[in-house]
Formats: sequence, C-alpha cells, structure tokens
Amino acid sequence: MSDNNYDIIVVGSGPAGSSAAASAAASGRRVLLLERKPVPGVPVRCGEGIGHQGLTLSLPPRPEWIKSTVTRARMVSPSGIAVEVGNVDKSYILDRERMDADLVKTAVEAGAEFRASSPVIWAEETPSKRYKVIVKVHGDNIDTYNNAINNIEFEASCLILADGVESRLARCFGWDTALRLEDIETAAFARVEAEGIENDCCTFYTGSAVAPGGYLWVFPRGVGAANVGLGVIGSRCRSGLPKELLLDFIGRKYPGGRVTDLHCGGVPVGRWVKPLVRGGVMLVGDAARQVNAINGAGIAYSLYAGRLAGAAAAAAFSGESFCGKALLGYQRAWAKNFGKQQERSFALKEFVMSADDAFLDKIADSLSKEPPGAVSYLRVFMRTFSSRPLLLFKAFKLFR
Repeated sequence: MSDNNYDIIVVGSGPAGSSAAASAAASGRRVLLLERKPVPGVPVRCGEGIGHQGLTLSLPPRPEWIKSTVTRARMVSPSGIAVEVGNVDKSYILDRERMDADLVKTAVEAGAEFRASSPVIWAEETPSKRYKVIVKVHGDNIDTYNNAINNIEFEASCLILADGVESRLARCFGWDTALRLEDIETAAFARVEAEGIENDCCTFYTGSAVAPGGYLWVFPRGVGAANVGLGVIGSRCRSGLPKELLLDFIGRKYPGGRVTDLHCGGVPVGRWVKPLVRGGVMLVGDAARQVNAINGAGIAYSLYAGRLAGAAAAAAFSGESFCGKALLGYQRAWAKNFGKQQERSFALKEFVMSADDAFLDKIADSLSKEPPGAVSYLRVFMRTFSSRPLLLFKAFKLFR
C-alpha cells in the first residue's frame, strides 16, 4: 500500500472523529485522521457540559479533563423567576481543549496517523470504488509535505466525515446538509472570570430578551470562572445579535468581570441525518446532526457515534476486501439507542420554540413554590408538557 493509501480516512478530529479513528485503528486497520485546524478543538464552540452517564458510556472520565463537578441547576424565567433544581445527576464541565488533544493522542497511540492543518477541500468516489480526498497544503504544514505547496490526495476504502456542523464534504456524496433556520442556533461563547460564580451549579436563562428561541447558560469552570454562552434560533437571529446579547448579559451580571475567548459559531438542533451511510461513507457527530435538539448538547452523542462508526468501519474489512453494506450496522445501532432519544428531544424542542415568555413565566412560578429537593429536570418537563399527552410521554421517555 502506497504512502497516500489507507483503509479508512477520518475527516475532523473532534470527539466524534478522534473516537472513530481510535476505534478503527485499534482493530489493526491503516487509518488517517485529518484536521483542518492547527490545534484540535480550538476554539471551543461548546458549553463543555456532559452528564456522568453520557461520558462513562464511552470513556472513563479522566480527572485532568474535569474543571467542575455539577450537582445543582437553576433555571431563570424571562421575568427573573428562579427555579432551583436539586435532583441533578452528577455532571461535569470539561476542559475540551485538553480532552480533544488527549483523544487525538489516544487515536495515534492506537495506530492512526494524524495530520493537523490539513483542510479537505474536496472528496469523491474513484472508478475503483475507493474514496479520494484532496487536502489543501499551505502555511503551517508546508514542511510536512516536503515544502511542496500543492494539494495532496489521499485514498481509502472507507471515509468517515466528522467535519462539524458546517460540513460541506457530505454534499459530495449526495447528502443535503442544509438546515432549516429553526434547526440551527447561532451561538456566542465566552469565558468569564468574576466573583459570585457558583462552582457546583449550572444556571440557564430563557426569554426573548435573553436568547430568542434558545437559552443562555452559565457553566462553572472552577472557582470564579465559567463558560457563559447563548444560542439564538436561526429564524429569530440577525447578524451580530448573539454577541450583543451575550456581552449585555455579562456586563449586567458580572460587572468588571474578565471576558476572554469570545467567539461565535453554529449549533445544530434538528433531527439526525438519514441515512448516516452512503456506500463506504459515514457521517458522525455534528456533521450527522447528532445532538440533543432541546439543548444542543452533543459530546456524549459524538463519543458514542464515533466509537460505533470506527468499529463498523474496521469490521467491514476482511483482509484487504471491503464491504460497504457492513457499515449499515452503525446506523442501526445509532437509531436504536441515541437516535430514538434525539427524535424525542426534537419533538419537545418544536413545542418549546412556540412557547412565549408568559408561558415560561407561568411554569417557573408554579415550580418555584416547590422545595428544590422536589424539583428535577423530569419534573420541569412534565409540568411544561402536561397539556400535551404525547409530548409528556416523550419527555418521560427522554429521561428513562
């Protein structure tokens, strides 16, 4: 096999891509992991929150990844009514930069080859039924390719696309990756250092004045530090609005606080892409829209889907022979487990998007009269959807 030919190529080294590369390489296949950025996971377009169960389903938690352990939550309605949620399953706020770097290292230790600063600008199926990707060579990685400032081609029998919400490569193979405005949030993210940040509590703010169609979050990252961000649903957004709203909130809530790493990006909040497999190509992570549609959380989904996809890719080989139909096991496993959960979250999101500030205040006022120990996420959802039996059932199933 020549230097530029692999069994499996993975595009994107976020949690989904790195997990897929590690899983496939651990089975002895020749794997190439490509990342367009110089450093994986930077900037972090994520609140960095994950539940203990969601993390441990795919990985043992490493202490060095955990910035805070969360045991409480607070929800604040549009008019400022605070609901304390006491029955919160243990969750973590992660150091995604550290975790993403370690996941890439794990993939390399498993046998994958990793190339940073390698943006894939095109992908196609070859006449021999393999898949070719074209990497643009420039800047930081010129030396890697012997100072040849030219595009470089790689081929593989299987291609795993984990190139994020803005994935363009899926279109090369017939997927329609366009999102409805109602299925994407424009988000603004920042890290804030200020007094008064509670190290064990996540706080969520709702309302049209705070985050139209979405919510604002404060996730602690250690004593006196937090990830603060918000998402505005696409149909209610205009250029610059998320950043304006975020800076306004930080200025009011944390006057004099130190703001760093301010940036913006898109977060999918729709259904997962069907099919997940076309021939020898698979989609994983945000590229597959594998997120919780209620809150945009996707780390647990990405880790799980990446591991499934990598294992399916490796199992599709018998010696040097490759069978693309074997990849369909990945889609079946996803649909049976997290896929069902995501479909439920999408149905709930559609209802929540239609709720106005008065409705959210009414729910918050009702729940605020209960002791914190009696309020859980499930109880919040049950109260919210009590007038819709089908949605109430979906909310219940979401928490099973």
